[in-house]
Amino acid sequence: MNVRALLLLTLIALPATAQQADQQLDSQNQPPPPGLPSQPSATLPGASTPDSGSRSNTTSSKSTPAADPTRGEPIPIPPVPMAPTRADDSYAIYSLLMPGTYLLNLGPDNNQTWLVADATITRGQPGDRVPSARRCIQPPADRANDFQPVFDDFDKHKSESIQLERDFQVQIPYQLVNEEQRQAFAQTRTANGPAPDASTADQFRGAPGITYFSQVYFDLGNTLALVYMQEFCGPKCGEGQWIALEKITGGWVRRNWNVCTLAS
Repeated sequence: MNVRALLLLTLIALPATAQQADQQLDSQNQPPPPGLPSQPSATLPGASTPDSGSRSNTTSSKSTPAADPTRGEPIPIPPVPMAPTRADDSYAIYSLLMPGTYLLNLGPDNNQTWLVADATITRGQPGDRVPSARRCIQPPADRANDFQPVFDDFDKHKSESIQLERDFQVQIPYQLVNEEQRQAFAQTRTANGPAPDASTADQFRGAPGITYFSQVYFDLGNTLALVYMQEFCGPKCGEGQWIALEKITGGWVRRNWNVCTLAS
């Protein structure tokens, strides 16, 4: 094949490659599907979590399990313990954000207890219909460089699921719920499903929904942070958002740098 023919074949192939890239970006910028958030799972057989580097508050360097060949489905990533260097600030941020305004606005009769998923969820990865943090969080121009290490931390740890403990500091009772309990709660909110039995109804009485958190991502000094929070109250009831925070004298505060609110 001469050089001219090779160049022509290359030019013909370029539009398809560009189209595939656009489709991948579009797939990451779709609104979240209604319903219960799923646990994080491997997207490619044999995929591994991003390199943790030398940062001292690394949580895990475990590989992501390969897809189950017998079912053709990815195996959920098992949660790992939270790194001690992240714990105090992470739980301070989780506690600050609870209760979420969406669930709080469902009425005082519902808000007798709070349900929180016992493991963090992952969001904004390739193939995820929730936009990435970089799309949704836009710091002011004079703070962009300050926030860049937070995005870097997100890139390193976004595939990890963290096991949460009862270290929240909130004023009303809360319950950490596992996967089985989350599915049972979802059944109580499905109009077309069977009515929950008495014990299931009693277990979730007074709970407006389930709050899901991602891992909290930090800059090197733990003074800027990023977290995804999702509130689920039914198949078409809920809201998710990326939240930027800053640590000042007196504790953590939210920064109004979010440009995405994802409602189902």
